[in-house]
Amino acid sequence: MKHMTDIIFSFDTEDFTSNITADAIYREAEILREEGVRGGFCLVGLLTEQLQNWGRTDIIGALKHHDILTHSYSHSVHPTINELTDLKDFDAAYHNIFEQEKKALSMIKAFTGGADICGVVTPGNNISYVGSYVFADLGLPINSGSACDTVDSRGAFFCNAYHTRYNFEMETFHEQSDDAFMKKTLDELSKQDRAVICTHPNRAIAKEFWDQINYNGENQYEFGKWAESPYYTEEEIEAFYDAIRRFVRMVKSDKRFRVTSYKELADKIRSLDTRVIRKEDLPAIKAQLEKDFWPIAQPSYCISDVFLACVEMLRGKTSHTCGKVYGFLETPYAAEHELTVTKEELIASAKAMDCQRFLPEKIRVGSHDIGPADWLMAALTVLCGEEAAVVSPKAQMPNPDILGDVKTMDLRLDGTYIWPPQSRDFKDEYLSDRMRLQTWTTRFMETGA
Repeated sequence: MKHMTDIIFSFDTEDFTSNITADAIYREAEILREEGVRGGFCLVGLLTEQLQNWGRTDIIGALKHHDILTHSYSHSVHPTINELTDLKDFDAAYHNIFEQEKKALSMIKAFTGGADICGVVTPGNNISYVGSYVFADLGLPINSGSACDTVDSRGAFFCNAYHTRYNFEMETFHEQSDDAFMKKTLDELSKQDRAVICTHPNRAIAKEFWDQINYNGENQYEFGKWAESPYYTEEEIEAFYDAIRRFVRMVKSDKRFRVTSYKELADKIRSLDTRVIRKEDLPAIKAQLEKDFWPIAQPSYCISDVFLACVEMLRGKTSHTCGKVYGFLETPYAAEHELTVTKEELIASAKAMDCQRFLPEKIRVGSHDIGPADWLMAALTVLCGEEAAVVSPKAQMPNPDILGDVKTMDLRLDGTYIWPPQSRDFKDEYLSDRMRLQTWTTRFMETGA
């Protein structure tokens, strides 16, 4: 029998241009509270500042019943996260956004009275790999609304945080909200391991997104002098709120679902046991990677975990405590023909290797250059008792079909795909390609964890 699908209700709370649409934050927070559901309200830093300027203490009170996440400092104000981080120099890209996103957390905490910020929802497709590392380093265990998820929405650890995608947007209820449509939607959601149901509160009232009007391709207006969206009628707005309430009740009454929260998920992630790879674990790990070059499922290890364990064990340690991991900044090199490397050569290469952050794309072993996957499998061979290892030409990256969500592996962040609208000068020279190069950091939650 299939276990129940976990449901999280998520609210991208972002429109800092309109006190009118801010009314929807209060209403939707109260609908969930009245229905006994804890939602996740993902706040833009600049919005919290505006809400204080508007004197919206009612919203502060309403949000105390719910989980709080960050939705970035400024959402669609140019330069966006993608624009600030599409650089060859990772450190420069990282520092371009670290302080502003740290500031956003301070603003949100101040506004909410010190709420535990349990995650991030990056705006639209601002799914910069740099941003992923920044938000993880800021202590946020969940990265929601992400492209890094499985077909059945089990979620995946990626770039040091747990990523999960959005599965359904309730804005659809403006066009279709009859019971038959809702039941069909629930049938689809029941196929998922976890489903995040989202909405943008401002869209309960506004017919168009605030950033489409004010930040399409550039900062269209002076800050504070924004254009307004046309609004739905009072009857249409109330019908939308009624649809949300009916949908929440349908989810709660459907035995296929369990309503949970971001906080519950974050607490689960934070409570997971420390992961340790021991030398005696390596034969089983080696056998799994030879069969399928992809994360180890039980226990949960990413390929970078195993690589770093091999480095430490070739340096003389007998175990490796898993911590932060990184992928690559450039496409890994691969051995061009079959060759043999010795145990002594691999030990020397491990001692010379710098693995403080991103992994090396090419590794010198003796008189040969080999790729990181070549090195990893050779290291496992000698750590399992052999005096030498044969390296054969092979792919250095995992099979991308396994992760499932095509937005990750076929990602292009330039052109018409991107939302919110990026600057017309945005080229996506590094972000999409480097996103794929972080797949060595991917791993999955252990079954039963």
